Amino acid sequence: MHSTTYRLNAVLTMAFTGLIALCIAIALTEKFHQSSPEADLKLHDVHYFKRMGKNDEAILSFKLKSDLSTCFSWNTKQLFAYIKVEYETKKHKRNEVTVWDKVVASKEEAQVDQTFISKYKLVDNGADLRGKNVTLTLAWNVMPYIGGLYYQDMKFEAALPSQYLKELRNF
Repeated sequence: MHSTTYRLNAVLTMAFTGLIALCIAIALTEKFHQSSPEADLKLHDVHYFKRMGKNDEAILSFKLKSDLSTCFSWNTKQLFAYIKVEYETKKHKRNEVTVWDKVVASKEEAQVDQTFISKYKLVDNGADLRGKNVTLTLAWNVMPYIGGLYYQDMKFEAALPSQYLKELRNF
């Protein structure tokens, strides 16, 4: 007859094989999930815009109305949402600066209708932000319980002021 360790090995091997098959099946179901998020992002105001040394710095506020709840499926743990400002300069063709981020842990938190100030400054390596047309990108990473992360985004156009601000504007 077979020893106890041999039987235990056979049972554990079968259990882990079944568990791996289940995890693969769960990860594959995420490929069939179709989300239809809605969002509207606008540059609400520029509260601070000055040249600091060789760089331009700005603090922005945004008006965001979004519903990312359709990004949640039964396999979604959370979303990592963020706003980045994209623009081009003479020195650098592609500039991306993250100015706000948030971890969205539920469908209820995924519905946003508010005006808020950026968490991080917009800093340009140079003095090229005045009068610049920029693209505001609302992006999010979907983090499933099992399977790979994936990324989605929506883009909106905005323009920065052509002159520096003399003083800090309140929110």
